Amino acid sequence: MAAALTSYRRDAGTSRSGQAAAAQQTYRDLMGAALNAEGVVGAKIRRLAAEFQELNFRLSGMTGGDPNQVIADINTDVGEFNRLCASG
Repeated sequence: MAAALTSYRRDAGTSRSGQAAAAQQTYRDLMGAALNAEGVVGAKIRRLAAEFQELNFRLSGMTGGDPNQVIADINTDVGEFNRLCASG
């Protein structure tokens, strides 16, 4: 999962289309990671995947809404994921 997030940060760039493409790839990467994860960790990875999919939709104009709201949710869930992994 860390590799997917690092890849997003590296590849997103500054354009909305670049950020949308990076979010879509991160969604795919996280869904792949979720296949091998169980319990609360798996649930958190699936939630993050859904958030990256939503971010892609908002950045590409498929749905309305502020992408920054999704980014805030992603940041919160990444923090929770890191705490889960540190305590487990």
